[in-house]
Amino acid sequence: LMTSAETTAILEHPLVREDPGSLQVTKDVVQRGTSNLTTRYGMDKQEMVMLFNNRSKDMLCMNPRIGKYISNSCPETMPPIIAATVTSDNNVYILAGEESDFATERSLQVYNHALNVWEHLSTICLRKEEYPPDSTPSYEFLVEVCGHLYYLAVIVPEDADMFMRVRKYSWHSNQWQDCSQPELGGGYYVRMAVSYGSHLYVLTTAMHQYDPSNDRWCTLAPPIAKKRHSSRAAVVGSEIFCIINQYADMLVYDTASDSWRELEAKWLSKPTPARRCTNQACTFVVESQLHVLLCFRTIEKLGYECQMYVYDKSEGIWREREVDMPRGYWDCSDPGCCVVRMNLAYLHAKSADRLSRANP
Repeated sequence: LMTSAETTAILEHPLVREDPGSLQVTKDVVQRGTSNLTTRYGMDKQEMVMLFNNRSKDMLCMNPRIGKYISNSCPETMPPIIAATVTSDNNVYILAGEESDFATERSLQVYNHALNVWEHLSTICLRKEEYPPDSTPSYEFLVEVCGHLYYLAVIVPEDADMFMRVRKYSWHSNQWQDCSQPELGGGYYVRMAVSYGSHLYVLTTAMHQYDPSNDRWCTLAPPIAKKRHSSRAAVVGSEIFCIINQYADMLVYDTASDSWRELEAKWLSKPTPARRCTNQACTFVVESQLHVLLCFRTIEKLGYECQMYVYDKSEGIWREREVDMPRGYWDCSDPGCCVVRMNLAYLHAKSADRLSRANP
């Protein structure tokens, strides 16, 4: 039991006493009492798009809204990054590798957030006898579906229809397992592979859907545009936004109704003699907003510059967004572009590095 003196002391405390100054006192006490508390891991994170520069071996993480980024260096010995993805548990995986005379080998690596290093997990190999002579994978993707990683390799022979190899990574055995292949047909390349819900989607002359539970592909509705050369795609809600026709148009596929609609896309500035499009673009979703990042080759500056647009869904228009990125050639392609939640403590630790890289 408390004594009368202890009870009086409690009632007279600024946090309990009701007087005109108690609110400000309460704020002061709370601020003083929590200023030295350690923030728990995960409380101070921002969604950031991750880009790679295979030429300089740099990795860039950027939040377009707050205008901050991290620019780190990958190991000099790391092979070119072919594909990347972020899983539902916020782990970043990449496929890196080079061609050999006998096979196409890719190293599956995972990013260690705490140590800022890449760790090798497994190796996937496509033997030369698995595809026609004088041909190699034209496009490769790494996609997560229901907690599993899938590797998709698109081979486009000169005198035959293109086809796709699909493999699933087994966490238990650390091996890759063959999956069924879709009937893609000929005429168009595959440059889009995304996942939504429990399915994987690939776009050619039609939308192809893969059901991992049954290891089965089915063909869905074809796009409504006459030219259907799909370039980039991103998932927003239950819709897949696809850039087509050399970044000039955009189509939206509704996974629920298996239907398409056109979306006006006026983001692309016409190339000028001093500014030529490099045919590089990526789509990504940060903080529930759809973004398009275009990379241009500048003639006068003998370098590259980027231009970003964000889609205002409420008004149905695209708005240009200022971006502050380090100079260099960033691989603005979907296989090398993904969105990850990064701890802001890394931003503060790398602030000096950010400024020095932005102003070499």
